[in-house]
Amino acid sequence: MKKQPIFTSSFLFLFISNFFIFIGFEMLLPILPAYLLSINANPMQVGLVTTVFTLGAITIRPFVGYYLMDHKRKKLAIVASIALLIITMLYPLLNTIWIFLLLRLFHGTAWGVSTTANSTMAVDSIPKARLGEGMGYFSVSTTVGAIVAPSLGILIYSTFSFHTLIWSSAFLSLFAIIMLSFVHATTPIQNDKQPLRFMEAIFEKEVRFQAVLTVVTTLGFGAIITFLVLFGEQKGLKDIFLFFLINAIVSTLIRPFTGKWFDKHGPWSIIIVSAIFGFLSLIVLSYTTNNFTLIIAAILFGAGYGTVMPCLQTWAVQKVSEAKSGAANATFLSSFDVGVGMSAFILGILAEWISIEMIFRLVSLSFLLVALLVYRDYILNNKTNH
Repeated sequence: MKKQPIFTSSFLFLFISNFFIFIGFEMLLPILPAYLLSINANPMQVGLVTTVFTLGAITIRPFVGYYLMDHKRKKLAIVASIALLIITMLYPLLNTIWIFLLLRLFHGTAWGVSTTANSTMAVDSIPKARLGEGMGYFSVSTTVGAIVAPSLGILIYSTFSFHTLIWSSAFLSLFAIIMLSFVHATTPIQNDKQPLRFMEAIFEKEVRFQAVLTVVTTLGFGAIITFLVLFGEQKGLKDIFLFFLINAIVSTLIRPFTGKWFDKHGPWSIIIVSAIFGFLSLIVLSYTTNNFTLIIAAILFGAGYGTVMPCLQTWAVQKVSEAKSGAANATFLSSFDVGVGMSAFILGILAEWISIEMIFRLVSLSFLLVALLVYRDYILNNKTNH
């Protein structure tokens, strides 16, 4: 039987659009706190830049997942992308801190709508028998975009100006909207739609296990983005960017193989093996003093974390009906936001008491916990089937 193709025109247009949306958004992240300081914000207000954004994204996603059960996904994705474009262009016009933070709340809301709608359209466009492989490919648009963007944003800001950065981000968002217009999206038929229960919808009950795993896994990623640059400075590692570069390359190259493994054998074995790689990566990183061990740690992290996350997203989508794929994606993305926010807060407190090396070793245990929880689920699943 001939395999149904993954790389249809709709999938490719959606991939390109999502890639540029992520670059356009993520390139602002390292710069906005600096801009806020330039308009005389205090440290607490700078800290709220991320907090209010995350609050907006997490709050809106249950409503988006519910809406997507029986409404047109492409229209919502385009509206959200236009909102992202408009909000981005408003930043240079604001010099009142609290209005700036209010705009960040709206930015988080638009981001929550956009990422949920795009991920759901990706699920719709992939043959169900190849969902693991297809979502592995699609997730490259988010991971590589997120890794490339901060460095690009810093380069544009330092070389030119904040206004040039904003216009660059806006141009990428506009290009993403044009690409979205070429996507062919389906609308599901939902005959038994239940009333929205907000607290339950934040974590869709059918995928709560996968949501917990996502939060725990993201602790490792949170430790990397929070402390790796500082760790490099402490250890005299001038090429710390190699970790991000190698991690991106490995996680991208490995996706076709891990996605096929997922589709053929299910989620358990691939997640367990990848989680062990994630554990080893943070252990190796904690002892790193040169580029060789830094690269080894990056390879392991790309194979580990870079595999676990798309597998968890695919697993979550597989657990629900096609109409509820939007709700499953909303839950997965909110779990990611919760994990990143929680890790930054908890690890920031721990950093007052223990070294960064010890933080990496401590957080490495989160990957072992994921492996144990998934193994337990595998055992329970086998008992149920027998």
